[in-house]
Amino acid sequence: MKSVNIACLVTILFAAALSFSCASTGGDAVTNEGYRWNFADPGAGTAGWTTAPDEFWDFKGTIDLSRDDTFLGRPMLRVDVDFSGDVGSWWSEPKLKYDFDETFELRGLNRFAFDMYFNPRNATAGSFKGKVIFLYNTGTVLEAELDSILATEEAGDYLKASVVFRFRSTRSINSLRLGIVGAVTDYKGPIFIDNLRLE
Repeated sequence: MKSVNIACLVTILFAAALSFSCASTGGDAVTNEGYRWNFADPGAGTAGWTTAPDEFWDFKGTIDLSRDDTFLGRPMLRVDVDFSGDVGSWWSEPKLKYDFDETFELRGLNRFAFDMYFNPRNATAGSFKGKVIFLYNTGTVLEAELDSILATEEAGDYLKASVVFRFRSTRSINSLRLGIVGAVTDYKGPIFIDNLRLE
């Protein structure tokens, strides 16, 4: 196993626990077990995910969202982000958003999860935090913040963290936000997201 410079290691903080990785299944799908996004269809681009620039918090950098087929040889969501101008902030939060086609019920679900890959060489300081916000129209139904979790695997030059936000709600939503939060970090480069799901 390669040695990783701890000073460069980008630690991800979450309010959750480790999840098991699952393989992508094909298209976005609503099932009895929840909702899954994957990026296998080139025509679907980012599968409905966009940035939410009007909702950024203390973020002066840039963020670009795309679908990528080259990383690890399978399609993923690619988030190119630059926190270098926000290294003094403990909570610098660009957001991604997703609007459901129909109202989606959270009853019976308790996790929002994904796999996240980042390159520790793209930062000399700081860590990531995060936040997920569930909305119905313009009202917030619930939110969860990220708390202390470490990357558990290596993937080439990248590190992988299996991310889980835990929640409890019987409410319905029609939109959600995912905040990728820089905490006193100068991270500049791509982050890859795979196996994105509500379950």
